[in-house]
Amino acid sequence: MMKNSFVFIFILLTLSYIFCDPIELSEIIILEHTPIGHLLLTLNPLRTQEKYSYRFVNNNYREIQQYFSLNSSTGQLHIVNDIDREKICLHRYNKCKFLLKIFELYQETLYHIPILIEDINDHRPIFPYESSIIQLHISENSPPYQSKLFIQQAYDQDQIDNQKQLKYQLKTVDKNFPFRLETNIDISNRLALVLIQPLDREIIDSYNCTLHVTDTAEHDEQLHIIIIIDDVNDQSPIFDSEIYSVELSENTSINTTILRVHAYDADIGLNGEIIYDFIDASKQYSNTFSLDKQTGLIHLRSLVDYEQRSSYIFYIQARDLGKEPRSSQTLVNITILDENDCAPKISFRFLPEIIYTPSKSLIEISEYYPIDKFFAQIIVTDDDSDYRGQTRLWFEINDLEKHNDQSFYLYQIDNSTYFFNRTKSFDFELQQSYSLIFYAQDFDRKNPLLTKQILTINILDENDNFPKFSHPFSHLKINENNQINSF
Repeated sequence: MMKNSFVFIFILLTLSYIFCDPIELSEIIILEHTPIGHLLLTLNPLRTQEKYSYRFVNNNYREIQQYFSLNSSTGQLHIVNDIDREKICLHRYNKCKFLLKIFELYQETLYHIPILIEDINDHRPIFPYESSIIQLHISENSPPYQSKLFIQQAYDQDQIDNQKQLKYQLKTVDKNFPFRLETNIDISNRLALVLIQPLDREIIDSYNCTLHVTDTAEHDEQLHIIIIIDDVNDQSPIFDSEIYSVELSENTSINTTILRVHAYDADIGLNGEIIYDFIDASKQYSNTFSLDKQTGLIHLRSLVDYEQRSSYIFYIQARDLGKEPRSSQTLVNITILDENDCAPKISFRFLPEIIYTPSKSLIEISEYYPIDKFFAQIIVTDDDSDYRGQTRLWFEINDLEKHNDQSFYLYQIDNSTYFFNRTKSFDFELQQSYSLIFYAQDFDRKNPLLTKQILTINILDENDNFPKFSHPFSHLKINENNQINSF
């Protein structure tokens, strides 16, 4: 019975506050860490005989209710847990504001109570480093006023202490401290120690300073900085040659060693050890050529094709292993030598009035076609270069009986273009089709390549002959007295 009553009250409570207009109360401002037990407000200040029953209404700010207690009879709202703005509003950088909803069951009244938690300065600034001591490095040949050592700014969890309100001060015991502090140097609000005089590691190899930061409540935090002056790596690698040129046959097999680039460095230790690599703009060639980073040997990684590309030009970088590595570059020029690996290609072109079936290499042409008009243009191409790309073309009739037939003629227009026509008219009644074999060959002296292509010509009949009797006259004998219609 008690369980059913509770369910009924819960349903009644839910339906009631949905359908009633809320009473908007004034905003309650609470300083974080306000003492526990502090009374915020009383919803029923008058002591009457009427019954009241106040309840929190669940909403999107349910988690804030754990910091308050509500007297169900008087409507008194107290603080019961410590309020820490930085925990409650971890990701809210402006206002830490919530809305409490309280519903009175008997009067069916819904109260909206805005809660604003105000920040107090209860946190110290913090530098974002794992230790309060950091090391920075700078080369002894760094140019003054152009060299900077960047430091991350401190941060403060308090909303009233944003980064622009933090103050920094650099302190050191060195009278000739060669750096000055620069703040807000860019949109990232980084700090920087700017070099203001030349460095000499052989005289002083390190400097010490302390960076102080204070917030608006004078909370102070310190960051101890050790600046180490690094010995200069003042010798760059030098290649044996500024340009490496080599010729490579397009038939070269994969993994063949092509050449070796070599550089030397007068420095010692890591400053004198060299590794080789393609520069960024030349890394696209690393799929074709492999480079041993230790020895500088260049191998062929994938096959090359002169017809696709005739040369490769790229840069190799030699870089030492110093802390501030120095590098130099050399140019590699690989010329691909053409090999006779492409046979000539024969292609036909015909005038519109000629019916051409490419899949069968077949044309159909009228026997009326005039002899003074060419009917085919033949183009011969070869992807190879130089004399290998030059070709010659000839043809023959694929018929032993017609082998010496001179009725077709081939005109050469230039190195690759030919015209083809007849020296006498076609005659369907004499021959209905021709089979021609065209040959194209390049001029390679060692290994000439030959292409053969067959063209079939079907002659179309025209009505160019009168009817003829098989005999010019006939001699018949006939007897008299024959019957009519008899033969």
